[in-house]
Amino acid sequence: MSCIEADGNSTCVMTYSHDGFGLGHLRRNTTIASVVARRIPDSSVLMLIGCPSGAVFKLPTGVDFIKLPSVVKRNTGVWLPLRLRIGLEKTKALRVATIQEAVRVFHPQVLLVDHVPVGIWGELLPSLQMLRRRSDAPTIVLGLRDILDAPEVTRSLWEREGTYEAIRRYYDEIFIYGRKEIFDTGAHYGLDGEFAPKLRYVGYVCEHEPYKNRSEMRSELQVENKLLVVTGGGGADAFPMMLECMKALRLLGAKSGLEAIFITGPLMEGGQREHLRELAKGLKARVLVHVEDHLSHMNAADLVVTMAGYNSLYQLLRLRKKGLVIPRSGPSAEQQTRARLFAERGLVDVIQPGELSPKKMAEKFMDGLEQTDYPLYEATIDTNGSRRAAERLAEHLTTARMSSTAWFSGRGQGETRVYR
Repeated sequence: MSCIEADGNSTCVMTYSHDGFGLGHLRRNTTIASVVARRIPDSSVLMLIGCPSGAVFKLPTGVDFIKLPSVVKRNTGVWLPLRLRIGLEKTKALRVATIQEAVRVFHPQVLLVDHVPVGIWGELLPSLQMLRRRSDAPTIVLGLRDILDAPEVTRSLWEREGTYEAIRRYYDEIFIYGRKEIFDTGAHYGLDGEFAPKLRYVGYVCEHEPYKNRSEMRSELQVENKLLVVTGGGGADAFPMMLECMKALRLLGAKSGLEAIFITGPLMEGGQREHLRELAKGLKARVLVHVEDHLSHMNAADLVVTMAGYNSLYQLLRLRKKGLVIPRSGPSAEQQTRARLFAERGLVDVIQPGELSPKKMAEKFMDGLEQTDYPLYEATIDTNGSRRAAERLAEHLTTARMSSTAWFSGRGQGETRVYR
């Protein structure tokens, strides 16, 4: 029974994000799902997620999630169970069965798949095949962030895993969460040519929740001096960067006049977080796990220190804040590529992981706080991707509803025609 069969006014959207490491994919899907739920009051959005922490971000009415057993990426295309001790094959089988049953029961009119077209281990293929066999087959959309990995790495992986054939066979449309003028995702990853008609560059997906202005937030935080906000996304691999930042603050000393807020993320190990708190003693530095109003905290800063993840950098650009960026060294080339592109445009300052030291970080802190010539304004940075993606999904839902209404009307009159 579909959503429309259960309630003639209901529409169902399902999203999938594997979330093997970090919170980036989950944040994008949550942002888009939230916009859909608010713009289409009768809609239900069910997210399939693998994030170890579950749905970290606040969900509005109409949005819920099913958590898949968590996995972790060890190398390109190599995934292992993160917590369960049931072995690789049983973990695969459990994820596949959970996805397939959720798809069967929820019966979505639109499926939005993030980042991995066939799912890790090809786990989406049984569900994609099942959906394509339906007489009222849903619209299936692939959502890709602007930069995936080094182009040759992604192309090789997609060839090996049959991804291009899956896109050809199952996907109706491809959302690119970026701008072609900055990074031509289609051309880099072999999605131009025959796939070009399916491509839709929607802009960068950023949270559009309201946030407090700088003076209001600084007053709430009781900040009196120059403020550093150090953020590490989900935090699973943010400790080395944050450790060097904390050592740099200790090197500068309490008399430097600097204050700092470290937002470690929920995925950082507790022992690492406690070590940062020990080092913070005697400094005007706070170590937090997670904050609901992340944008407000960033907006209060004089300098934001962050990794080069998708969400972190586009939040930075949306707020037009000074940023010192330390890209992840691997296993993917994504963050290195994004950091380089942004630095070339004068949008951020970058320090490479191999250059990290307390002395270097301390120098970068002081230089960044004094600089007045960045970030430059970049007109091609469009942060309305969540709105555009949601509007396009709403169009697909309207088409699905009209088709379904016609199908049920025809069925009631004894007709056997099938509508799409």
